[in-house]
Amino acid sequence: MSFSRILLCLDGAPHSEAACARALDLARGGAALDALYVVDPYLKKFTHEIYAANRDECRTHLDRSLAAEGEAALDAFIAQAQAAGISVGRLLRYGEPGKVIPQLVAAGGYDLVALGGKRFSGRYERWTSRDLPGRLDGKFAVPVLLCRV
Repeated sequence: MSFSRILLCLDGAPHSEAACARALDLARGGAALDALYVVDPYLKKFTHEIYAANRDECRTHLDRSLAAEGEAALDAFIAQAQAAGISVGRLLRYGEPGKVIPQLVAAGGYDLVALGGKRFSGRYERWTSRDLPGRLDGKFAVPVLLCRV
């Protein structure tokens, strides 16, 4: 099976590395590859509970830090792709990944979504995780390559 447009969802975590490697393998076959990092506002909701005088500064700092984390993850992957001679599109988006990714896939004409995921050792660990692959299950009309590590 060959693909023409691949969307790689990465987060800079070790469980994304396997998906990055597989996406690069597929892109060597001629597929266009876009790397996506979604800056998730989930952590920002906890700043509502900060009743300090500098709450707005804290939220601004958190926004900058999360965006910098995304830029660093994209930079690292793009450097890896360039070393392999593969051109990669760079996408940084803001929002809840469970909503942003399906919208982007539908609008972007992708025919494969690649992402990594953690393995869970039990029900409690799965229940307490935000488990993005689980939240995305069934939301795509295209194949999904899930690399659980």
